[in-house]
Amino acid sequence: MKKILVVCAAITLSCFLVRAQEAEDTGRGAGLSIIPRLDAGILHSDETSFSFGNTSLYTLFEGNITENWSFSVANHWVASDWGGTDFDEGILTPTADLYTLYLPFSGDYGNNFLDWAYITYAPGSWEFSLGKMPLIVGGFEFDEYDFDVNPMTTTLFWNTFTVYQYGASAAWTTPNEAHTFTAQVAANQFNNSVGFGVKWNGQVGPWSTNYSVFMSKYARPWASSDAFLPIISIGNRLDFEPFSLTVDFMNRCGDPTYTTTDLFGYTLLATAAYAPSESFNLSARFAWNDAYFEVTDTYENYFTYSLQANWYPIENLRIQGCAGMMDEDFFATIGATYNFNIKLW
Repeated sequence: MKKILVVCAAITLSCFLVRAQEAEDTGRGAGLSIIPRLDAGILHSDETSFSFGNTSLYTLFEGNITENWSFSVANHWVASDWGGTDFDEGILTPTADLYTLYLPFSGDYGNNFLDWAYITYAPGSWEFSLGKMPLIVGGFEFDEYDFDVNPMTTTLFWNTFTVYQYGASAAWTTPNEAHTFTAQVAANQFNNSVGFGVKWNGQVGPWSTNYSVFMSKYARPWASSDAFLPIISIGNRLDFEPFSLTVDFMNRCGDPTYTTTDLFGYTLLATAAYAPSESFNLSARFAWNDAYFEVTDTYENYFTYSLQANWYPIENLRIQGCAGMMDEDFFATIGATYNFNIKLW
């Protein structure tokens, strides 16, 4: 295992970037994408520290078994502690605590090197999936692949919620393909109970929706309270090419320490994007996080302002960068991602 991690680390530090794409063929076929990402940056609070951003190594293996059967497997082999100041503080670590800055029990509840692995049967306008998959939460913020994200620009919910869980889903798309309705049953991220939810993805002219309600038990393993609490996500997007505006609102910040039914915590993420060409895009983001953490008895209410840019100088290579303020703290990263696409059959 150590040898594998060393090889993965070497690939990550020596390569640029990758963008995984799902198979487009409806017949048989499969492909493997190897996706190294390298970031470097700074975080200035009371003092300036070095950041490795979202340095990581992913693989994406997916394809079609038949015209109606398909599969997708995503692995995150190497992660970075993007708040760490040197190699001793988390760079190129195992991924048990991936993206869970405030989640003390994440290693036991779904976060590991396997992001998702599910099989899908799609007869006509229906689609049925089974396996480990993303929960239907988060609005448009969770639509991006993890290796495309700059974590410092995201909401507290994105950074705390273990979104990959084992479950099953069923989706139906309207004949005009403008609306998709999804129902899901999946494991709870904090105990052995089951969560369930519904989602609506729709499009009416320039307006797109990503609305969901997911019911989940949030009690800690030793806590007595086990009421189902709704995680409500309201995502709206207006698209007037080359401009778009996206606003996601959530009623919870994903804090796992709640032991009551009170709905503490909100997040709001607004993104204004400009994409003049396929090779370049620019976006400005505003994030508002409002949460109460019972264990530490602290109240968090802070804002993040950021700018992001992506440039694709050649096919499969992306140069990415971001800079912004989290309250009074300044952050900036720059890096590259490359997508090695291998057709297997």
